[in-house]
Amino acid sequence: MSKSFTGLLAAVLLVVCTSCVTEVDVADCENTFLRFEYMADGERDVFPDYISSVTCCFYGEDGELVKQETVDKQALDMFQGLKIRLPRKGNYSLVAWGNVGDNCRLATETLAEAKVWVADETPQTLGPLYLGNLDFTLDSTDGAHEWTVRFHSAHITLNAYIRSTLADGASAYSIRIGKFPAAVAADGDTPGPDKTYIPVFKKNEGDLLESKTQLPRFAEDTDAVIEVFSTITGQKVASVSLAEYMAANGLRVSGIEEAEIDVLIAVTGTNISIRFPGWKPRPVYPKI
Repeated sequence: MSKSFTGLLAAVLLVVCTSCVTEVDVADCENTFLRFEYMADGERDVFPDYISSVTCCFYGEDGELVKQETVDKQALDMFQGLKIRLPRKGNYSLVAWGNVGDNCRLATETLAEAKVWVADETPQTLGPLYLGNLDFTLDSTDGAHEWTVRFHSAHITLNAYIRSTLADGASAYSIRIGKFPAAVAADGDTPGPDKTYIPVFKKNEGDLLESKTQLPRFAEDTDAVIEVFSTITGQKVASVSLAEYMAANGLRVSGIEEAEIDVLIAVTGTNISIRFPGWKPRPVYPKI
């Protein structure tokens, strides 16, 4: 094989095997590498255990949407992040929404109005929503620039159970919880309007009906109320202030990523009580 042919072959292989080496190729190269992480309430990244999809919204200095990209679970299993090309250098604000479900709507046009909200008048749940924010400067559109996006929980989970001493008595009751905000903004704030959430109950493996409702984050001094209704008459039969319930049972949500509240609706004959489940251990909170 001649030296000239060998040199030509090497040049061809270099062009084929190396990406982004010509002016045309550079325009298609990813220049922004984002790596996602979520620590929950520990010191280890547990992102895959909680987040199965991410919608990334990139905003320019004027607050207008520059680019939007959604990464599904299959892609996240291959690379826990996003590789993307941003069109120009400059300052960017990233809002990354984790687990935006079918029951939610997403507004992305501007940074000031970016939010996720529940559109139903009486929603069942917000869903296990997570939020990541990052302000960064892209100094050049050439090369690969890397950042880490840390996610935080944008919801609180309320686990409700109904137990009755009567045959099929549990299905004779439902609950409403509220009012809570209907949305989560890009900065984690929870704007209104406030809405009442109506959990959907399903029979578990035992003799209980149970529901899992994810709500926008709230504080211990919330004005929300848990109300129990008869599904037969439609009348309210019991209620409790959520703030008083949390205080009486030593429950806390502030500063807790995976905050959960457990509530048992116990029906004994005509007596209905709202109390902490006896089979649930009292939560032990991490030091902050």
